Amino acid sequence: MHPPHEHELEAAASTDPMSAAQLVNHLAGGLCLSRRLAAERHFHVEQLREHAEKTEGASWRDPDGLAWRELRAEVAAALQIHERTAQTQLDLSRQLVNDFIRTLEALWSGEASESHARALVDESAGLDETLREEYETLVLAAIDLPLGRFIRYARQVHASLAPEAMIERHREALAERRVAVEAAPDGMAWFGAYLSAEDAIGASAAVTGLARALKVDGETRTLAQIEADVFRDLVVDAAGVTAPDSAGEPVRATPAAQRGIRAEVIVHVPVLTAMGTRDDAGQLDGYGPIDADTARVLCAGAPGFIRVLTDPEDGAVRSFGRSAYRVPAELKRLLHMRDEVCRFVGCTRAAKLCDIDHSIPWQEDGETVEDNLAHLCRGHHRLKERGRWRLGHDPGGTIRWTSPTGKTYETKPARRVMRRIGATPRVMTEWDPPPF
Repeated sequence: MHPPHEHELEAAASTDPMSAAQLVNHLAGGLCLSRRLAAERHFHVEQLREHAEKTEGASWRDPDGLAWRELRAEVAAALQIHERTAQTQLDLSRQLVNDFIRTLEALWSGEASESHARALVDESAGLDETLREEYETLVLAAIDLPLGRFIRYARQVHASLAPEAMIERHREALAERRVAVEAAPDGMAWFGAYLSAEDAIGASAAVTGLARALKVDGETRTLAQIEADVFRDLVVDAAGVTAPDSAGEPVRATPAAQRGIRAEVIVHVPVLTAMGTRDDAGQLDGYGPIDADTARVLCAGAPGFIRVLTDPEDGAVRSFGRSAYRVPAELKRLLHMRDEVCRFVGCTRAAKLCDIDHSIPWQEDGETVEDNLAHLCRGHHRLKERGRWRLGHDPGGTIRWTSPTGKTYETKPARRVMRRIGATPRVMTEWDPPPF
């Protein structure tokens, strides 16, 4: 990927029609150029901060000081943004230039988006500075993930580097649980609760389960509308909900409060964590890393366990072949853990809401094995069946998509990406070295 040259810009401005492939190239070149400009902006903002610090005594450690407020106002005016946004920009630029320079270089090269760079920095909050370099190396190895998955991966890396600290941070955060109302346009509002992750995921699954049971023939509401109505009814009718104990700890839902629906909460817990001999983080499906204490509590209440075998070298899930078209339950579970989301480029729809598709169709001698199966949401499943987008499986679970214009894109399996310990990010060299 490279910035567009003058002759390419001239071609874009001409009246001669371009092929679809040329248009895609221009889109990619423009994206790369915008990322380079973003990197330069962060570098110049930090230079301005350093100048104000040396000449005016402005300090980011004193955000209420007049010198800092003058600097913040200058940045806001120059970038035509609110001063609160300017404060965020100053903080991010300082961290990128001084603490995460390789991330800034990845933004300059076009490999990383500004949103990915911001997420990498944000998810490092609270991490000991001695672990910062290792954290950056590991997270940059997954820079090509869609933003939502990238954020979860960064959290997982943070948790793997400092698992013990998660326990105390979760206890502190749990004391802040609350409900909130957020105003919305047209006489509407958002209402939600700030809860422990396993409670939030379980509540969401319970609401969805009830809603799906109500989505019968003749029902005119969408599933999203039914879910909102179920949530409203459960909150308004609080029968069966118990009060918190004297210590203020959250109380698990009673059978009466569950209304006959049992939410499935999937947690991946390292064996040594479950045994209490280590404090490695667990993984809550649909959320990300959870502290060891919470993982052990969930294990203690589990009615049973599913054994999952992984490769000792890279943690990749190992599966088995089947001769039947129907995907066995065990293989479904393994595919769910491997994919987590729809495997089309950039899609983040949860795997549990997707179809399991035979990459090489069954009627064309495709097998029901891990290397020929992938989760696709209904929309992308139909897109693939049309035949203009083609896919192929690489060893290790990576899927290569070829677009109608001949461009190739890759999506990596969540399970394998999570264990790319020690990997180094790719370096792009098409451009001159950055000025930082």
